[in-house]
Amino acid sequence: MPREFQVVVDCADPDRMATFWAAALDYTVDGPPGEHDDWMEFQVAQGFPADERVDFAAVTDPAGGGRICFIAVPEPKQGKNRLHLDIRAEQVDALVARLRDLGATILRTGRERGQYFVTMADIEGNEFCVH
Repeated sequence: MPREFQVVVDCADPDRMATFWAAALDYTVDGPPGEHDDWMEFQVAQGFPADERVDFAAVTDPAGGGRICFIAVPEPKQGKNRLHLDIRAEQVDALVARLRDLGATILRTGRERGQYFVTMADIEGNEFCVH
């Protein structure tokens, strides 16, 4: 039986990243369970020790296909990603334009194995491809 997993991205601003990626992927931003106003309040209510609480946000595929979690870290991004997301789009250039409006930047365009793609950076500089 396949295992479930989520992709975790270290970042400076989890809420901002969740908003960007929810729009980019047509995912939904996850809210905390129950009556909690935010995830930190949820962690406090669950009794997490202060040194184990983290600032994070997450987005989920509404069709149940996956989850991406964004965790705040103090270090800035350095160097090239060792892992990146690829977004499949029927109209690559239309999605690229939409993502630029959300704050992404185009790094380069190319063609590989007959497929057109655009490599971009998200709002914190993480590379991803649209093809």
